[in-house]
Amino acid sequence: MSKHFINIDSSAETREVNLTDGCTVTIDGNEHSYEQKFITDNTILLRIDNQNFIIKAEKESDDNNTEFTLVCQSQSYNVVCKSELDLLVEKFSAGRSAGKIKNELVSPMPGAIVKINVEEGQSLKKGDVILVLEAMKMENELRAAGDCVVQKILVEEKTSVDKNQVLIKFEI
Repeated sequence: MSKHFINIDSSAETREVNLTDGCTVTIDGNEHSYEQKFITDNTILLRIDNQNFIIKAEKESDDNNTEFTLVCQSQSYNVVCKSELDLLVEKFSAGRSAGKIKNELVSPMPGAIVKINVEEGQSLKKGDVILVLEAMKMENELRAAGDCVVQKILVEEKTSVDKNQVLIKFEI
């Protein structure tokens, strides 16, 4: 059995769908018989309780396997479908990353600033290298955790820094 939670057109109501075997589905506690056959990679013939539906699916983005646009009987529906595992991963990820994107870059260890790659007022994208910190004879690239703008640079190249010292402030 696989359990999924479906939200259609950003509705406040989330529907619970349980696929119990290859021919039975339970939607919000109501059991239905179904059959499916793929016509193409993104088009399916779906028979639910002896009614036929041809459904065409399009993914909303490459980053996400849970958001689709479904077209059925000339109607378009935006659908978000998540499994129990998707919801658990989302829940735990949100808990761990809550507050991670801060408005300051702090030194993760004591070391020396080798190179500063940004200027005040510069816009950064997630992953851009902000500066290079040398610690224990290794150069470490410190990168932007998210999209932001450099507000204030508090250090200079070739200066020593301590662990947890604020190096740069951002506008998020």
